[in-house]
Amino acid sequence: MPNAEQELVAAVMDGLVDLAAMAIDPKDGSLYEDPHPMRLRTYEDEHLMVWYQTIPHRSRVYLKRVNL
Repeated sequence: MPNAEQELVAAVMDGLVDLAAMAIDPKDGSLYEDPHPMRLRTYEDEHLMVWYQTIPHRSRVYLKRVNL
């Protein structure tokens, strides 16, 4: 993946990590009310689509796939 795309993915993931730290999903709201908090999630904008998973008990967000 070219450097410009890597930087874009890194910026998006930084934002998703910040939201997960506050227990917020960008589409669905509170992670506290989610019956399946570790499900595979998606985020997309005009440049990319990412699949990721939040693991609250490990304080982690895992990037699973990127489509540019």
